[in-house]
Amino acid sequence: MVSRGVKKILGGVLFLITLSFSSLVDKVVASVNYEPILESDLKMGMLYYGTKDKSLVISKLVEDWLLYQFLVSKGMQTPPELMDETLQNIARANKTTVEGIAKELEAEGLTLRDLRRFLEREILATEGLKALLEREVKVSESELELEKLKKGEVKPVRLIELLVVDKKDAGRLKEAFKPDKSLEEVAKDLGSKVEKLRVSKGELVDVLDKEVWRASPGEVVFAEDKEHVYLARVVAQEELYEGKSPEELRRELLSKKLEERRRQLLEQLRKNSFIKIF
Repeated sequence: MVSRGVKKILGGVLFLITLSFSSLVDKVVASVNYEPILESDLKMGMLYYGTKDKSLVISKLVEDWLLYQFLVSKGMQTPPELMDETLQNIARANKTTVEGIAKELEAEGLTLRDLRRFLEREILATEGLKALLEREVKVSESELELEKLKKGEVKPVRLIELLVVDKKDAGRLKEAFKPDKSLEEVAKDLGSKVEKLRVSKGELVDVLDKEVWRASPGEVVFAEDKEHVYLARVVAQEELYEGKSPEELRRELLSKKLEERRRQLLEQLRKNSFIKIF
């Protein structure tokens, strides 16, 4: 099962570690609200989390027990079919069968029952908690906009309609232009075409750029240089996000908020629980 290296299963990592248990007596190593954490849980945790640090594993198991008890009190449980699926996933990841897992566990002084007991709490304390918290933790549009601004990924762009004519046709342009006419109608009178562009500040010729970014959406502006006369209508202003997409930022923010809510919940549960380490 675990002799072929690191295998990621439901966010955990299962390692083969040589443990110095001369004989496994399933004694109690800790308790959470009088529910025992057994030495077999500790050994399974050391395998699953890939560490020989018993104190670290016990601390993690205490957290799992607290969250597990809380979620059970909310009427949640780990579905038996998910347990079976997880065992099959572990077997496939390690290129063996559930029976093969049982044999390797037996060599470590553990059983499939120990593994199922461990996974039942681990799955509910991670995936179950996430499902519960996602019902109450949301990312608002204002939070998302603030995150974009903080990361400097917001770049304003303007949508414009642009008509460019030669300087020699400036008189014809002035005759054709009327405030109530669309740029398409003006262009048709001149035998020309209107370009529709999405531009950032500084991308247009200097004289036109200044006018376009000075105007409000909906306004029509004129500009000219030595060779051309420009007539532009500012259609709208948008924001272009560079780097991570808004959806990626939303997922990051949600992950941070979920972790913070998890930390707060654990603090609250610790204050209201009886925890003993033996």
